[in-house]
Amino acid sequence: MPSKNQTDLHIFDCDGVILDSNDLKVAALRSSLESIAFPDRLVAWMTAEFRANFGRTRAMHFEVFRNHAQLQGFHVDQKEMDIAMQRYSESVRFLYSDCTIIGETKSYIDELPTESLVFVVSASDQSELRELLPEKYPILKRDHIFGGPIPKLQNISNVLGLTKASEAFFYGDSILDAKAALDAGIRFVGLKKYSADQKSLEDFCMSNNLDCVEDCSEVVLYE
Repeated sequence: MPSKNQTDLHIFDCDGVILDSNDLKVAALRSSLESIAFPDRLVAWMTAEFRANFGRTRAMHFEVFRNHAQLQGFHVDQKEMDIAMQRYSESVRFLYSDCTIIGETKSYIDELPTESLVFVVSASDQSELRELLPEKYPILKRDHIFGGPIPKLQNISNVLGLTKASEAFFYGDSILDAKAALDAGIRFVGLKKYSADQKSLEDFCMSNNLDCVEDCSEVVLYE
């Protein structure tokens, strides 16, 4: 796990890593899809697809949903899809304001050396995160929080370019988080306790020799 280096960069995903929000977001998505009268079978598929692919931006999720619906012979007007996404966005903004910080992650960040660089990179909407996260957890600086609509890998690359840290670590709870870390060439720490798809994350990390623990309380800060 992280070595003791004052210029280490620690990048955290948000949902399931900083906020215990994954199940709430799944429920909000299901409600937004049901509001425009998708058939039950499509809602079930889209919800499962969403749960298995945390790490996509909001726009990417809804594009996948629309394409799948059309392949299944269900015509979806883009206006209807935009309405569903807007309703989902409104629900997420509300649930974030009432969502709890994951204590294990907070304790971990609080115990990092003061010189450590702490950033958040999420697929969630950047403006929403910058508005709400620093209110819940002031140590998270607004301009150190990056999110959608820019894809996660691009944001990670941007952060690496900004900081030029000696060593970087990405803490995530999904396969897409792990893939982003691999593509960026930085070390990944999988956190499965609050993940929306724990088994898949664990299996992917095992197959790719990546760290995967229950939560940040099991991460060894310094060897």
